[in-house]
Amino acid sequence: MYNAEKVLKLLAEYLIMCIEEIQNYGDAQANLFHYGEQLAYMECLECIQYWDKSAKCKLDFNIEKRYPL
Repeated sequence: MYNAEKVLKLLAEYLIMCIEEIQNYGDAQANLFHYGEQLAYMECLECIQYWDKSAKCKLDFNIEKRYPL
């Protein structure tokens, strides 16, 4: 079993991987499904940023600027 910190780190890494995969498909706005999927992943990352140790997950950046829709 993992502790909460380890789970949040893994989740953040997974969400970032998913966003980057979607961005490799091209323009997310051209495909509404990919747009919605990326938006949901970004919102989850933003929630994780409220965690006081989110910098340990390398989430010390503006998500919307790094991964524009």
